[in-house]
Amino acid sequence: MSKNLSSLSGRKGLTDNLFERIGELSEKNGAPDKQDLQKLAEEFLVGPANVYGSSTFYDFTRPENQGKKVYVCNGTACMVAGTQDGLKKELAKHFAPEEIGEMCCLGRCHENGAFFYDGR
Repeated sequence: MSKNLSSLSGRKGLTDNLFERIGELSEKNGAPDKQDLQKLAEEFLVGPANVYGSSTFYDFTRPENQGKKVYVCNGTACMVAGTQDGLKKELAKHFAPEEIGEMCCLGRCHENGAFFYDGR
């Protein structure tokens, strides 16, 4: 991101910045809708493509993860360990298939079978 965009995104102070707002909008449905992204672009004086790019960069704010309750790690170490298919089957006993998402590296490679649920 350019210095100009970085400066603009935080110019309202650390408590009200673009990335925090994208996260807040994502909490409700898992991803902000297009109208919300457009409003953010106007409010923070940046282009809609920049807001969309920022919102789709992170796993928790991607549209395809909307409505997910649990996320299985799809990072390289977990995939190579071969534990994730079994983990998905186990999670399917407790969650509907549409509630199970994927996210890149959770930083728990040493544990294998890593997943993220309820903020942990």
